[in-house]
Amino acid sequence: MALPASQYWRDTDLAGLQFTTNRFRHREVRPHRHVGFTLAVADTELQVRSGTRVTVVPPGALFRIAPHVWHSVQARTHAWREDALFCSLAVARCISPAEDTPPLARLEDDAGVSVFIDASAALEFLECHRLLFVPTSTGDPEDIAAGRALLRRRLSQWLPAPSPTEDGAHDAERPHPDSGDERLNRLYALIASGFHQRMTLDSLADAVGWHPVHVQRRFTAAWGFTPHEMLVGHRIEYARDLIAGGAHVTYAAHAAGFTDQSHLHKTFMSTYAVLPGDYRRLAALDALQPPSARNGIAG
Repeated sequence: MALPASQYWRDTDLAGLQFTTNRFRHREVRPHRHVGFTLAVADTELQVRSGTRVTVVPPGALFRIAPHVWHSVQARTHAWREDALFCSLAVARCISPAEDTPPLARLEDDAGVSVFIDASAALEFLECHRLLFVPTSTGDPEDIAAGRALLRRRLSQWLPAPSPTEDGAHDAERPHPDSGDERLNRLYALIASGFHQRMTLDSLADAVGWHPVHVQRRFTAAWGFTPHEMLVGHRIEYARDLIAGGAHVTYAAHAAGFTDQSHLHKTFMSTYAVLPGDYRRLAALDALQPPSARNGIAG
């Protein structure tokens, strides 16, 4: 089943929000995370893993992923579509809960992944997407204005107020999770700080005095992902930020620790459903470039 290419866009009147329509040709999306809130609707059933928890998202349901949450996705079908919106923490801090409208009911709600049970939430979310998507200059101004108004009204229902930790943090900061075990935390910190270098399971095991098999088992049980999955997750996150800031794909691949540009291309597609070169061009119009990506590597 052939699917059109993914689309990324933003509305000039809604700074801090990024809209995407992702067309995936594979069932699994690698572990990754986003700085702000994610809202999405998929046309197939998804299993969203956030750490050791798996949330089943019915097809056509609106779901939300909290900031900084490592997650992977497994879809029921090989070719599927996801309409998504990414909201920066700066915008989330400015959203005031609607006093005259009760929060929408949720099928499942926790600190990581939440699924909205009210079908109208997904329908209105998709309507916002439809109204605000202007692929050419022939967009209807009345539709765009209606989309902006609807989105402003509903964001207060779809997004919670940032936690005290998030509220006091810079959007580009990625907090380290705490497993409660000093050596597991050290393993995570080693990967988070040394992902751009060559790193093996044996070297991680030597660093904490454990057997490699024990490291693999304990790490996966604590974080929900293997050390290698987390290593690649940090690499692709760093490469994405560099590319969003204008870095050439070849530079981003080597700086992030990938063996070559081809390896980055493959991993980028399996994570974001878009080629890194295309993402670089799209990001030039994106107001959500993280400060860490503004490194002067452009041209």
